[in-house]
Amino acid sequence: MKEKSLGKILTKCSYVLFAIAFGYISLNIMFADKIHSYKITQLLPGMMVGGVVVAIGMFILSKIAQEKIYRHFKKVLIVFSIVYYIVLIRMGFLLRFEPSFDMGAIYNGAIQWTNEGNFSNFYEYFGYYPNNLGSLGFLHIVFKIASLVGIKDFFAVGIIVNSAFITGTAVFVSLICKKIAGSKTALMSLILVLLCFPFYFMGAVFYTDSLSLMFPVLFYYLYLCLKGENDRKKQIIYLAAMGLSLTIGMMIKFTVVIVLIAVVIDAFLYIPWKKALLILVVSLAFYGVIKSIYNHNIYKNYISDEQYQNLKTPYWHWIMMGLQNDGRYNPGDYEYTRSFDVNERSAACRKKAMERVKELGVSGLFKLWTNKAVICFGDGTYELSDFLDDIPANETNIHDYILSAGKNYSKYKLFSTGLLIVLYLLASVGAIRDIIGKVKYRESILPTAPRLAMLGILCFLLLWETTGRYFTNYIPLLLVCASFTLYWKKEKVRDGSVAAETVSTTTR
Repeated sequence: MKEKSLGKILTKCSYVLFAIAFGYISLNIMFADKIHSYKITQLLPGMMVGGVVVAIGMFILSKIAQEKIYRHFKKVLIVFSIVYYIVLIRMGFLLRFEPSFDMGAIYNGAIQWTNEGNFSNFYEYFGYYPNNLGSLGFLHIVFKIASLVGIKDFFAVGIIVNSAFITGTAVFVSLICKKIAGSKTALMSLILVLLCFPFYFMGAVFYTDSLSLMFPVLFYYLYLCLKGENDRKKQIIYLAAMGLSLTIGMMIKFTVVIVLIAVVIDAFLYIPWKKALLILVVSLAFYGVIKSIYNHNIYKNYISDEQYQNLKTPYWHWIMMGLQNDGRYNPGDYEYTRSFDVNERSAACRKKAMERVKELGVSGLFKLWTNKAVICFGDGTYELSDFLDDIPANETNIHDYILSAGKNYSKYKLFSTGLLIVLYLLASVGAIRDIIGKVKYRESILPTAPRLAMLGILCFLLLWETTGRYFTNYIPLLLVCASFTLYWKKEKVRDGSVAAETVSTTTR
């Protein structure tokens, strides 16, 4: 009983922190944004459209019998996925461009590796930024498979695969909502997906943010399947699938580890501790083994250990850089880091970071974190223009809106940011509603992990280098959190979900 009470207290505390954090961020974006200079009157059109679309969706679904929604849910999801995928691919080909900088390195490096058996033109880049080696390897595998069947247009391959991942993300968001809150909420989550305008333009941007987009929600969905499964063989399959999905996601973008932490905390709170420990051990074992094998291959056959050791950028560099001005990219900090011998870089960056913390003081640090939060979570475009403006292959009217130099970009940015604020407000209201207990879930499937993951990515980005796109692969979990708010009434468990049979009953 004490353990259950402690779990409830910790859950309520996480909801309170979530509501405060994202409520505070939303208010700052709307009324006190000194970074983008937004005005609430400029954001209102997007917010109003988002609110109206959600209200219409709720109204229409309220008029349809739940039995009918349940019967046709799979058909709707399949049709949605096909149409959405076609739109993403079409937009991806319209928005083709010539990748440069980081995306150029992993894209062209993967092509060279596929065609020549090495990526020697990019050894220096990956020496500095080994965190992108996972994306390089992933694209190399995809391009190699394509080349075996005679396909040489690797950018087209990237669009097709990336669009599939974005579509898969929408599917898993919906399936998560169905498991926890039923088919109506699952369909509403698809409406929220449609409000994420940058997703339509993301197919051509197969960089780490979008390539890892699906894996946090896939991992969480598999966890929900594991929790509701009693057959031992199926449990093993789910555990292995969790380990594999987490590994792919983390190798593409390491921030995917945050969803593991959130899920493990949730597991220790609500399922037997041995099972929770098994999730942690199996997931980390998969990652550790596959990552070690891959790195051994890279540093034995391609980049020598000596080359890597002389080039690598320590993690403290990005923390240090995140403590200057507003925490954005700063060339001067790179010069500072590389001015030291490789064995001294981490200590030098750590020292500089501590000096900056001392200079800022408590009030300065809080102000910096507020500004960083607004930068990271206050751009509804997800800063896709950073990629899409790299020598576009076509000239379209769409570019006038989605490229930062476009004549209508400010309209698009304000509108899409207004839609993003709707998601924050929905998610915050849902957390408040669950704090006061308006809707009850079964204790084993409380929607705790998505909110913990959101708090986790927030904490990480407050410490790290600041940019409006690093949050991209956690937007699907924001969609999940926002969708829970649209779950108010009882839905039958015959829906196939693991949602509470008693949405309005007392807590057990």
